Amino acid sequence: MESLGKTLKSIREKKGLSLKDLSLETKIGRRHLEAIEDDRLDFLPGGFFTRQILKTYLISIGEDPANWLPKYKEAGLIESETPGGLASKPPKSRHRLRLDKVFWISIAVLVLVIFVVLIYLSISTSKKSVDARKNAPGAEETSNVILPEPLPSDLPVTETTQPAVEEKTYEGLNLDLTFNEDCWIQVFADGQLAVDGLKLEGYKTSVKAASELIINLGNAGGLSFTLNGKAGKSFGKRGEVIKNIRITLDNWNDFLQPGNNPE
Repeated sequence: MESLGKTLKSIREKKGLSLKDLSLETKIGRRHLEAIEDDRLDFLPGGFFTRQILKTYLISIGEDPANWLPKYKEAGLIESETPGGLASKPPKSRHRLRLDKVFWISIAVLVLVIFVVLIYLSISTSKKSVDARKNAPGAEETSNVILPEPLPSDLPVTETTQPAVEEKTYEGLNLDLTFNEDCWIQVFADGQLAVDGLKLEGYKTSVKAASELIINLGNAGGLSFTLNGKAGKSFGKRGEVIKNIRITLDNWNDFLQPGNNPE
């Protein structure tokens, strides 16, 4: 019996569709499309993102996802959705995540303790230094030091001004991304793929383009960004899939938070 991926590959080839055509149409990387047809869904981001990629692929070759997703679930290739819309993780995965969380919490507590101890030692050392200066011979004599007389008020006073801080200038489009949650993303800079795949919480990256940025997101509310040094507003809600976000030199101000728009 032919596997699910091989069956879908035969359907695609009969319709005269190439993987290159599908990649351009769906904005899904070719290696992800090949993974679907090779029944290697473990190469995909996993959970919610894997189902979204699979649904997009099925629709692009003219197949109904409702007819195929149950087959993938029955074969154990994808996970079932929970009422909240995200896939449930196996118990081992949850257990591993709990252990990872305990480990990082322990590291954070240890760093905090070290930080507090260093502050205490710094304050204690400073206090001893001040006391030593007060008790040093001649410390009281400093009060008898003769201060220079103030200058006559009729002398000309030269005003000095601090040089103005120059605001950093940007050429083109400069996008700085910070991932607050796991998020699947693609970013095209002037037509070239610059960022692709699942990015984990805490990951940061930057993309520069001369005139245009195209962004596809699998979790629109899972990241924050700055555009040409100014804070941007959210692309969408948490868990929301948004495609073809187009940022150009003419409209980039529309993606900034209120108050950051120079216009």
